[in-house]
Amino acid sequence: MEGSESGLDSMTTPTPIQAEVDQLRAKLGVETSIADGATNLLHVFSQDPSTGSGEANLALRAQVQQELDAATTRIQQIQARLDQLEQPPPITPDATQTHFPFPSSLNSPITRTTSPIPISPQSSATGGGGGPPDPLGPTFELVISLIQRLDELEQAEKKVKAMDQIVQHVNRLSRVKYELKLEDVLPSIMGCLGDAAGTDVRAAAYRLLRHLIVDQHDVNQLQTRYFDLFLIRTLSRDHKFEVEKEQALRLVRLLLSLPDADRPVQPAVIRAVVALAESQDEKLRLASLETLGELLIRDVQLLVAAEGLRVVLQALSDGPHDLSPHLAMAFLWVADRPDTRQFLRPGLDIEIVLASFTDTQLKGSSQEERVRASAKIIAVFLKSWSGLMYLNVNGKQALISLVNSLRNPAPAVRDALLDLFFDIFKLKPPPPSNPSVILNGHPNGTSSPSDLSPLPPTTPHERHHNIIDQYHAMLLLVFIDAGLVDTLIAVAAQPTDAATSKKVTVLIGEVLQLANRVLPPAYSTRVQSLPKLFALASSFDTSDERLAASATLSAVDAFNRSSSRLQTESTSDMRPRSNSLDDPLKRGQRTLESTKLRQGLQIDDAHFRNLLLATEVLGSKDHTRWNLEILTELLEGPLLNARRLDEATRASKFMRRLLGFFHPFSYRYSEVVKTPQMAKFTQLACTTLATLVANPDGVRYLLEDKLLPQIADCLAQLDPLANPTPQPQDVLFSKDRMERCLASGYFEMLGTLTKSREGVRLLEHFKIFTSFYRISEQRSRDDLIKAIVLNVDYTLDGHPRVFLSKALTSSYEHVRVFATERLALLTREQPTAQEWQIRMLLTQLYDPSRDVCELAVRVLEEACVALETLEIVVQMRPSLDHLGDFGTVLLTRFLSTSIGVRYLNEIGFIDREMDDWFHERNFTYVVQLELLLASAFQIAQPTADRFKAPFDGTPPPHFYGELVKTPEGCDILEDSGHFVQFAEFIRQHGLEDFDHVIIGKLKSVLWAVGHIGASQAGLSLLEDEYIIECIVEIAEDSPVYSLRGTAFFVLGLIASTVEGTEILDDLGWESVCTPLGVATGICVPVEISNFVYTPPWEAPVLEAPESRLVSPPSHHLEREALMAFANLSNHILATKASKALARLKSRHRELFSSPSLYYRVLEMLSTYHYRLAVRRYVLELFDISLDDRAAQEISAAGEDLLARTHDEGESARRPQWDLPAVAGALMVMDGIEGDFSDEESLPDEGTAAIPLQVLNPLLTVKGFLIT
Repeated sequence: MEGSESGLDSMTTPTPIQAEVDQLRAKLGVETSIADGATNLLHVFSQDPSTGSGEANLALRAQVQQELDAATTRIQQIQARLDQLEQPPPITPDATQTHFPFPSSLNSPITRTTSPIPISPQSSATGGGGGPPDPLGPTFELVISLIQRLDELEQAEKKVKAMDQIVQHVNRLSRVKYELKLEDVLPSIMGCLGDAAGTDVRAAAYRLLRHLIVDQHDVNQLQTRYFDLFLIRTLSRDHKFEVEKEQALRLVRLLLSLPDADRPVQPAVIRAVVALAESQDEKLRLASLETLGELLIRDVQLLVAAEGLRVVLQALSDGPHDLSPHLAMAFLWVADRPDTRQFLRPGLDIEIVLASFTDTQLKGSSQEERVRASAKIIAVFLKSWSGLMYLNVNGKQALISLVNSLRNPAPAVRDALLDLFFDIFKLKPPPPSNPSVILNGHPNGTSSPSDLSPLPPTTPHERHHNIIDQYHAMLLLVFIDAGLVDTLIAVAAQPTDAATSKKVTVLIGEVLQLANRVLPPAYSTRVQSLPKLFALASSFDTSDERLAASATLSAVDAFNRSSSRLQTESTSDMRPRSNSLDDPLKRGQRTLESTKLRQGLQIDDAHFRNLLLATEVLGSKDHTRWNLEILTELLEGPLLNARRLDEATRASKFMRRLLGFFHPFSYRYSEVVKTPQMAKFTQLACTTLATLVANPDGVRYLLEDKLLPQIADCLAQLDPLANPTPQPQDVLFSKDRMERCLASGYFEMLGTLTKSREGVRLLEHFKIFTSFYRISEQRSRDDLIKAIVLNVDYTLDGHPRVFLSKALTSSYEHVRVFATERLALLTREQPTAQEWQIRMLLTQLYDPSRDVCELAVRVLEEACVALETLEIVVQMRPSLDHLGDFGTVLLTRFLSTSIGVRYLNEIGFIDREMDDWFHERNFTYVVQLELLLASAFQIAQPTADRFKAPFDGTPPPHFYGELVKTPEGCDILEDSGHFVQFAEFIRQHGLEDFDHVIIGKLKSVLWAVGHIGASQAGLSLLEDEYIIECIVEIAEDSPVYSLRGTAFFVLGLIASTVEGTEILDDLGWESVCTPLGVATGICVPVEISNFVYTPPWEAPVLEAPESRLVSPPSHHLEREALMAFANLSNHILATKASKALARLKSRHRELFSSPSLYYRVLEMLSTYHYRLAVRRYVLELFDISLDDRAAQEISAAGEDLLARTHDEGESARRPQWDLPAVAGALMVMDGIEGDFSDEESLPDEGTAAIPLQVLNPLLTVKGFLIT
C-alpha cells in the first residue's frame, strides 16, 4: 500500500531529469569544495607538526579527516547517480563497465592488478552490500584526479602540494598503489622531473614515485621512460639540491629492495651513488655508504662492476667508525659462500683493516680512534665462522700479522689489541685504576664472590653442551698456532708500563685457564708448559727482561692458584650431603655465629658495659654520633647471650633508646633522607630485630615495645575503611616519604621478622598481615605492594606465601608482572625449585597477561633441567595449548621422561609437533640459535627482553633431541621415518655451495641430527645410517663457512657422550673430557690446518663494462672533446682537460648541445670512474635542459649511433681492453704528449676510413713507441 502511494505521488508530481542533474551538480560542487578544504587543512597539519600537537588539535585533525572521508563518499554517490542519469540504461552487465573510471577488485588481495575487473558504481560505494562503504573507490579516483592535474598546475608550490596529498592518500590506504597502473600516470610524473621544474618539484616527484612503485613491472615502465638519466643528473648536483638528492637516493634504495626484481638499478646509477659515497664533504655520504652496504649483500657483482667495492672497503677501514661494524657484517655475508667470496681478493681487500696496527704515521688521538675502530671490526670477524675461516686463508697471514702487531711499541696499538683478545675470548679485563690488580681486578690475587661471573640461573645436575666454549676452543687453537702465547710471553718480558704488564699477565693466565678447560690434554699441556717464559726467568742474566719474566711467571702462578680456589668455591657440589642440609656458605655463617656467641658468653661485665658506653647510644640521642661498628659487634655477639640481652633491656636504657630511634611516631628514623650512606641504619634495625627474636626475652621485649604497634598503626592509616580521609602529612607511608625518606626501611624490618617463626607470631599478634592483605587490594599503592613482595621472606609456609599468591593474582598487570619476577628470582636462587614455587608458577601460566605467561614459562623451563622438578611438573599435567609457541617449549621438556612421553602422546602433542618440526620449526630453530649466538658474542644488538636471561651457550631444547632421551621416544622417531630422510638429505646435499634454500635446510637437518646424537639412544641411530662420517666431511670440506661451523657444533653435540667421543676419535677428532672421564661436548680436529683450509681462488677479472657499439665521432672536435672528457678521470691531467673543454665550449658552444655527444659522455660516466666534482662539472658543461623530451632525443641519438654501426658492420670492431686501467694508462700518455688545440685535425679526415669502435675514448700514442 505504501509502495502504491509513493508511486502515485511520483506520477502526480514528476521531476525533470535535467533539474535533478543540475541539483546533483550543485551538490557535487559543494562537496568538492568541502573535500578540498579538508585536504588543505590536513596538509597544513602535516607540514607544521606544531599545529598538530595538543589534545584539541588532535581532535580537530580527527574531525577534519572524518569530514574528508564523508565528503569523498558523498562525491562518489553523487557521481554514481549522475552517471546513471546521463548514461543510457545498460543492456548487458558489460555495459555498466565502460564508464567506471577505476579498477574494482576492492576485496582482492594486495597484488598488482593486470586486468581490471570493474563493478558497478553502487557496489563500489556501498562495499558491495549493506555494510560500510569501501574507501578504495573514492580514494583511487581522488589520486587519479590529483595526478592528472599535475600537468595543468603551473606554480611549483601547487605541484608539490598535490603530490604530497597523493602520498598521504596512498599511505592511508596502501591498496591504491597496488590497483594503480604506473604507465597510466607516469607521463604526468615524469614532467615534474625536468630541469625546469625546480628542485622542490623534482624532490616531490621522486618521493611520489617511491610510494607508487611496487614490483618489476613498474621498474620496466621507468626504464622505458629513460629514468636513469634523471637519477644520474640529480645525484650529481651540488649541495643546494640536498632534498632532491635525498629523495632520489631513497628511491634508489627502494628499487634495490624490491623482491624478485632483476637489476632494478643499472650500474650507471650505482656509479653516481659511489661518487657520492667517496666524497668526504657530501652530506649524503653516510646514506650513500649504507646504500652500497645493502648492495654488497643484495648484488655484490653489480657493486664490483660499478667499482663500489673499493669505496666500501675504504669506509670499513677509515670510517665513519659507527658504520664500520655494520659493513663488517655485510662482508661476513659475502665471505661465507664461494659464489660471493670470489669477488674478494684474498690478502688484499678485507685485510685492509689491519693496516692501522702497523701505520706509524698516525699519532695521538687519531691513531687511538682508528686502532680502536679496527679492533672492533676484527672482533666482529673473529666472532663468526665466516670471518674466522676467511682470516685463515693464505696460511693465516692475516692472523699472524695481527698477533705480531702486539710487538708494536705504540701504547695505543698494544692496548687495543689486548682488549681485542679479552673481548673475543669473553674474558674480563682488569680495571686500569689499581696497578696492584693482577687477578680479575682484585688486589693480591684474590677475588670476592660478588665480583665473580654470575652463575647460570639454575645449577644443573649434569654437564650440558656449551657451543660458546666449543667455538672458543677452535678460536684458541687457531691463535696458538698463529703464535699468540709466544708473543704474549715476549711482550711480558719487555719492561713496559704497569697497566700493560698487568693486562699481559692477566691475559696469559686467562688463556692458560681457558686452554685447560676447553682444549684436549695434548694441546693444553703444550700451552701450559710456557718454555720460553721459564727459560727467560731461569737464566742467569740480570737484565730487565729476566726480572720482567720472573715477575710475570710469579703472577701467572698466583693467578692459577687463586683461580683454582675460586673455581672450587663457586662450583662446589650443591647436592645434599650426609652431614649437612645446607651449602658450605651457610655452614660457615653458622660457625661464625657460634664463635660470636661463644665470645659473648666469655666477655666479662666490665668489658660489656664499656662496649655499651662506646656505642654512644646511652650518651647521646643523636644517631649520627653512634658507633655503628661497635653496635653491630654487640648485636651479633654478646647480645645473643640471654643474660647480656636482659642486662641491655632491663638494667639499662640501651635497648629502649636504640629502638626508640626507630619508632615511627618519633619521626627520627622515618625522616632521615634516603641516601646510600644512610642505608646502614636500616641494616642496624634489621640486625637488632634479628637479635631480639632469637631470644625469648627479646620477643617479650618486642611485645611490650611501641615499635611494632606503631608500625601497625601506620599501616592502618592506609586502610580507606578505617581512615577514609587521611591527611598526606600524617601518613608515614605516603608515596613521597617512601621515595624520599627511610620510611621504606620499615618493610625491610618486617621482612626480617618473617624469617623466623617467632617474628611471624609477632606480626600476627599485631595484625600486620591483615594490613598487608588490605594494601594488596589498593590500586594506587602498588609501591607498597612491591615493597612487601620484595622484602618478605618466603622460607616458612604461611602468610608471606599467601600474600605472594594474592600479588600473583592481582587485578593489576604490573603488580602480577613484578610478583612473577620476584618468584622467578626465588626459584633461580636455589639449585632445585620447591614444590610451592612450581605450583605458583603453573598458576601464572593461565594469567591473561602475555608477559606474565612468558616469564613463567621461561622460569619453569629453566627449573625443569632438574629431573625431579620435571617429574613434579609433569605429574601436575598442565594445559599449555593457549600459550602457543611458548607453551610448546615447556612441553618439549616433558619428552625427557617416560611419563611425559606418555602424557604428551595421549593429548596428541607428539604427532602434531613432530610434523610441525619436520616441515617448519627445524629451520626456525636454526634462525633462533644463530641470533642467540650473535647476541652472546655481541655481534648483533640483542632485543630488549627483560624476562629472558642472557644466552650462556647451552642450545635451546630441540624436539628431536628431547624425544630420543627415552626408549618410547626413540620408537616413535623410528616409526616416523624422519631420521632416514634427514640422513639421506645430508648425503645428497652435504657439499652444497650455491642454493641458499638448500643450505638453510641442510643446517636445520644437521642440528636435528646433532641433537639426536647427543644421547646414547639417539647415537645408535646415527651409527646405523653411517651419517657421522658425512658430518665430518661437511666440517672439513664444505665450501660454505657457516655450514662448516654448523657441522663443527653438531660434532660437539655428538661428543656429549663417551660413545660419541670414541667414534669421533676414530675419525680424527679429539674430544675434551673431565678428569673423571665425563664428556664435555667439546671436540676439535687433530689436524687444525685441514679444518681451516680454504682452497685458493683467483678474483674474477671483470671485463670493462661492455660499451654499446656506436659509430665513431665524425668530426675532430668531438674526438678532442671525448679525449678531454676521458682525461678528466685522471687527476694529473684533469686541469689540462678542463681547460681544453672550456676552450672548446667558448669557441664551439653548439658542440655541447649535441644529444649524441651527451649520450657518448653518459656512456663514459657509466663505464669509468669519475669523482663527484668531475661528474657535476661534466653534466653542467652541456647546454641541455633535461626533461622528458630531451631524454627521448638523447636516447634516439644513441639508437641512431647503434643503427649506423649495425649498417657499417662489426668487422672493424675495436678490441676491448680487459681492464679500464690499461685504457687509463694510454690516456695518460696521450694527454702528456698531446695538445688540445681545436685547429688540429687528422689529414684527409673526410676521406679516411674511420674504424668502428665501442664508445671508449679514441686513444693515440705519441712519442716513444713502447713494445
